[in-house]
Amino acid sequence: MPTRNWSNQKDMTVKNAAGTTVTFASPDSPARVTVDTATGMVTRVEATDGYGIVSQDVTMGVVAVVGGIERRDPTGGLTYDDTVLWSDIQVTGSLAPVHRGVCHEFRQSATLGEMDVTLHYRLFPTSPFVEIAATLSSEEGVLVRNLEVALTVTAAPEAIVNAPGNMLYRNTPLSVVGTKNLGVSPIGGLRGSSGLVCVTDSGVTSSMWPNNPTEIADIIIRQGNTGLDAAISLNFAADINPANEAEVRLLTLDVQRGDFEKIRAEWPEWAARYHLTSPANPPAWIHGAGIYEVQIGTSHFWNDNTYCRYEEIKDLIADLDRVQGLGFSIIQLMPRQPYPSYNVHDYDDITVSYGDEQELSELVARCHHRGMHVILDVLLHGVLDNESIDSAANGVLNGPLADRLDEEVLDTFGADVSDSSNYWIAWSRHILDFAPHWRAGSPKRTPLQQEHPDWFATDSDGNVSGVYTKAFDARNPEWQRYFRESMLELIRRTDADGFRFDAPTYNFFANWAPWARSRAFMSPLGCVPLFIDMRNDLKALKPDALMYTEPSGHLLRRSMDMNYNYDEQWLVAALLGNTPKDSRGVRNARDFMRWMQDRDDFLPVGSQTAHHIDSHDTFWWPQWGKKWRREQFSMAAVRALAAAFLTLDGPYMMFTGGEEGMEDVLSGALGLRKEHAHLWASRAQFDTTSDPSGDLVIAHRSGGTTELVCIVNLSGDEREIPEAYVTGWNAQVATGVDGQQLAGYGIYWVTRG
Repeated sequence: MPTRNWSNQKDMTVKNAAGTTVTFASPDSPARVTVDTATGMVTRVEATDGYGIVSQDVTMGVVAVVGGIERRDPTGGLTYDDTVLWSDIQVTGSLAPVHRGVCHEFRQSATLGEMDVTLHYRLFPTSPFVEIAATLSSEEGVLVRNLEVALTVTAAPEAIVNAPGNMLYRNTPLSVVGTKNLGVSPIGGLRGSSGLVCVTDSGVTSSMWPNNPTEIADIIIRQGNTGLDAAISLNFAADINPANEAEVRLLTLDVQRGDFEKIRAEWPEWAARYHLTSPANPPAWIHGAGIYEVQIGTSHFWNDNTYCRYEEIKDLIADLDRVQGLGFSIIQLMPRQPYPSYNVHDYDDITVSYGDEQELSELVARCHHRGMHVILDVLLHGVLDNESIDSAANGVLNGPLADRLDEEVLDTFGADVSDSSNYWIAWSRHILDFAPHWRAGSPKRTPLQQEHPDWFATDSDGNVSGVYTKAFDARNPEWQRYFRESMLELIRRTDADGFRFDAPTYNFFANWAPWARSRAFMSPLGCVPLFIDMRNDLKALKPDALMYTEPSGHLLRRSMDMNYNYDEQWLVAALLGNTPKDSRGVRNARDFMRWMQDRDDFLPVGSQTAHHIDSHDTFWWPQWGKKWRREQFSMAAVRALAAAFLTLDGPYMMFTGGEEGMEDVLSGALGLRKEHAHLWASRAQFDTTSDPSGDLVIAHRSGGTTELVCIVNLSGDEREIPEAYVTGWNAQVATGVDGQQLAGYGIYWVTRG
């Protein structure tokens, strides 16, 4: 869910009064930390190695957002009026060391406004060396709506910045990062980023890592007056009172001699310490596969436009020859449109949720006979009823975007994560487009609200919250059991081959129900333990079943065989866009390959990502006439872009209808991927040096006696194929090839051996 607002977003300046400093160290760690004796905030991190001491100066501050009046935001969830900001953190006692075995902790008591705070500085024997946390307590009672951290990493303008998985090319100078906000996706976010930001200056690399595992942070960075400024909105919320204290991890810091490549080498150990792992054993049938994302029924769009490819499941069955002929081996069946669409109706009612149950069973059986698989797209963010629909529609019609609904929106998935204005306009139109159909299919009030009130998120007065549904709290153990059993029953009844879990972190707001308010903003990530348990259930029932979800963040990869590629969508416009390129973004095919390598190197080991350029998400949000990539860019460019994404590890997905104009590319590339599926079971090696132009994607795969090279020209100009890939190679998929010349947007896939 895109961020709506941060109380301190525009001001990253730390205002705490400075005092003297004190430095502390552990005999079991090469690190030592210096803090301000007045505020307890860290001012320097040092580390000793065989060559001496390296250090990093930082400036740090903490703000608590407290109190306020709860109300429904016009775009759903909760917002707070008349909150108060507490930033005056003051030390009240002396440092107290506690050796915890795995780390040496130093505790500092302090106050933050009217709260008592214990600051925890944890020194580890291996990198990352320093973890900073805070425990909040209060004898009077405080409603904490958020915690925000401001950090400045002192660095020169020529310092190098890396933030894998975000909208930044490898080794970007701080001066190029510039003063414009750059969003960094966190470990629980939509994009495949760990939230790690590294700054290399004068041979020393310092790392800032907001890695709190229980809430989804919002992070922005930019160039400041003295270095890299970061604003971290932790989205922590809790009712702090005499009966409830809460600890929150603020961030983790590291400093080492060397450049970013040293952090790359150490990353698997960093991830393992914080349980950022992957099962790394996906079903064999996903390797090299093509996923055909299918909509049954009609979706509705602004100005009375509609889209329908298959009215009923039987229409899809009749089209299986064509679909399989294109190279697709997996059917991803979306919820039926326009109702219930991407909302819960009743998991037990297959016919309403997807289409005729008998036809669905027949689809699965016929696909299995063909060697194909079927996965079901399922929802867990909430259930529709007339009350929730009316609330959402009224919020749009009476909200600040009501007069902007006819505006043309830019690519909502290509925008920086800190810029969500286009998304909310498109979202508002979507609510009004579908509201009549949702209202017609749903009850006035869902019976689940009366039967299971604790399954739902509420405000402090007990009113059920939601974006446009009655929001389930995926953190609730009873609801988790209900969901898990419902999914197992779907497999038993349909023999489907697994699931794509849509938007499990969609309810991006606090739950102030009595049972949840001790840690109110944990609900968005309540799906993490749910999916860990569910994986055990599902694999016991069907060992080769697929678990696949929409968010790409590291926490969501712990239980998943495969994740979505929201983090890659900005690359489409970066590579093909007609507007001036962002100076800090990917600029050409060479940058594209390096970005992919960095993103994948910093994912949990064994992670799989499904790639797409046209999905129902990219189709639904733009205005009519610009919904397909082929309507946004030239057909030749889109064919090349599809071929570039087809070179990547992991399956390739296509929303039904997106194949028009590129059938030959899809059938050729997917056919080759199927023939050599074993080569897609491991990562490709990118060649970033053979092409002097930087415009060719070159991905090399080998296994046994077979070698396969995929070359795609992502520019509109003719380029020369490197000599190493001409003689002795057999062309398998080729367009625009003339000897050693590759035409603009040409494709050249070859094998040997």
